[in-house]
Amino acid sequence: MEPTEAITILSKLWPIFVAFIMLIVVLAQSHYRIKVLEEKVKVAFELINKLTNKK
Repeated sequence: MEPTEAITILSKLWPIFVAFIMLIVVLAQSHYRIKVLEEKVKVAFELINKLTNKK
């Protein structure tokens, strides 16, 4: 494989590499946000249950 062929292949495939990296970043961010929402819902239900049990 000549260096010019390697450069040509890389120039054609770089959008795929960038898209793959962006996909990983977006999935990691969404996973983090979902975990935060799960914790908030858990705390909200615990608070509601405490208020309901006091009555």
